[in-house]
Amino acid sequence: MAEAVRERRRTHDGEKRLNEMDRLGDMLHFPVLVNAGATLNVLITIVITWWVQARFPGAATPLLWIALVLFLNLLPVVVLRRTITPATVYPTLRAMNFVRDQHKFSDWVYLAASANMAFWILLAWTVAGYGRTTGHFAVLITIAFLATFAPVLPRPLWRVA
Repeated sequence: MAEAVRERRRTHDGEKRLNEMDRLGDMLHFPVLVNAGATLNVLITIVITWWVQARFPGAATPLLWIALVLFLNLLPVVVLRRTITPATVYPTLRAMNFVRDQHKFSDWVYLAASANMAFWILLAWTVAGYGRTTGHFAVLITIAFLATFAPVLPRPLWRVA
């Protein structure tokens, strides 16, 4: 019982190490700059997707675009993981550095991040196909910003009881 309480407190306080993440809620403990980097990545991808969709409207293009974006996002992880040794230090969630530690997560985190990116690409592609207006684009970017940056917004703004 006491061990379960300690583990819950450790999880709640963000003392887990990156390789110990076992739920999406652990992301609530990332530093603001980590969330900002992830948010910027999504927003830039949406902007470029909006541009690509107008120029390459083929039926297979969204899948090819998703594959390219995921490849470009995962390539640094694959390369940097080659540097992991038994002596590699895994920082706590709160102490993570966006650039230095991006390759130290458990594998499932990259799967979740890839699915998230594919979702935003497909949503941007669909919205752009529905209507390429400034209003549609502004709403899409606003929703993407709020959804991806929400973990660092003040909790009373978004927490449901």
